[in-house]
Amino acid sequence: MTGRTARNIAKLGMAALAALGVLGTTALPAAARPAAPAPAPERPRAADQTITAGSGVASPTAITASYRCVITADYGWRWEGNCRIYSGELRTITYCANGTSSTGLWIGARPEPWAVWGNCPGSSWTRIAFQSRG
Repeated sequence: MTGRTARNIAKLGMAALAALGVLGTTALPAAARPAAPAPAPERPRAADQTITAGSGVASPTAITASYRCVITADYGWRWEGNCRIYSGELRTITYCANGTSSTGLWIGARPEPWAVWGNCPGSSWTRIAFQSRG
């Protein structure tokens, strides 16, 4: 069989399958047709999560439908943690006792967790906000 003949047979086969597919959807009476799938439920929008200093929780956790973050270390002026992002994007905002704040970059979904942290040089952190979008 030559390459040209094989391509022609493949084209005929694809045309036959397409024709059968059209016949299969138009020949069924309405009662015999499979029901249309229900629309996917709308994912609830995650509210921003906040962790405050001195909350008495050894490892605060923020859980929503799109991400999960865990604070793994608290040095007073610096905190460290990791975030696993399932969908959308996330960033952290660290608020400091001296009135300043620092905002992290937007990070997106991936299989591995992201390392996150916040610094308050010369001060202590008072609050961490997790903002998500998408």
